This record gives sequence, structure tokens and C-alpha cells, in this order.
Amino acid sequence: MTMKGVLREIISIARTATYFATVFILLMIMKKLNLADYDIAFTGISQALIGALIMSKVIILMDLISLGPWVQRQPPIVDVILRTILYTLGVAVVMILEKAFESRHKAGGFTEGISFVLSHRDIYHVWATTIGAGASIFMYNAWTVVKRKLGKNGLAKLFFTTTLNQVESLSLPAASSLK
Repeated sequence: MTMKGVLREIISIARTATYFATVFILLMIMKKLNLADYDIAFTGISQALIGALIMSKVIILMDLISLGPWVQRQPPIVDVILRTILYTLGVAVVMILEKAFESRHKAGGFTEGISFVLSHRDIYHVWATTIGAGASIFMYNAWTVVKRKLGKNGLAKLFFTTTLNQVESLSLPAASSLK
């Protein structure tokens, strides 16, 4: 891989990681504010940042996988929903395995740790994290479709150089031509 290719990969990961870091930090702030009501201190900035880096790399790799010719012939929402479901299921599995690994000593082994997590209050943390990650994944997948339609830097041009009057006069294909 050339130096230019490596730089392109780093920029791609940095953009995606910035998106997920922003979302995860906002979720962390909401969690911190909710727990403050009960006088429970919470810090998780490092978890949010590491989670964002891992999530961004995994999603970039998963985006390279085609979901098949049938999906390619469907409206983009089908791809967005399928990818969101697959990626979110992956998050849930990883969260359960991580919590099982953490509780393996308390539960008497890794396999027992999985049962422990599923029946213990940690499952609510797994659900909350999975739902938050799933929502952020859905938005990322939808954004990816819009980015593909608008082309390179198209979204930035739309928001930062196009006037509102120009946006209102932009036309998309007529509904009849989409059939």
C-alpha cells in the first residue's frame, strides 16, 4: 500500500471515529447526568473514545462487504436497515461476551458468566449500550447513502457553501421516475 493509500485510510478512520466518539461522548454525558441525580459519580471518556475507534474500524471493514445482488436492486433503506441490524447484533454479542469475561470469576467460568450477564442487572447496561450504538449505526449507514449520492465533499458543499435558496431549488428525481 502506498503512503497516499495509508493516509487515505487514516483519514477515513479518523472521520468515522470522530462521528462515533461524538455520539458515544454525548451518550456518556447523558448517563453521567442521569446518575448524578442519585449521587453516583461516573467517568467513561476513555471507554467512549476506545469504543469509537474500535467501532469505526469494524464498520469501515464491514462496509466493504457486499450484502448481495438482491440488496443492490433494492432501495437504499434496505441496505441501511440490514447493515444496522447486523452491526447492532454484533455490538450486542460483543457486549455480552465482554461482560461475561468480566464476571467469569464471580460466576464460576466464562460459560456461566454468559448466563450470569443475561440474568443479572448488567443486562440493562448491555441493552442501553446496544440501543445507543444501534441508533448511531443507523444514522451512520443513512449518512453513508447520502454521501454516496452527493459525491465527494457533497455534504460539506450542501451545508457550508450552498445557500438556503439554492437548496430549496434543488430537485431530486420525480417520484414517478423512481418506480
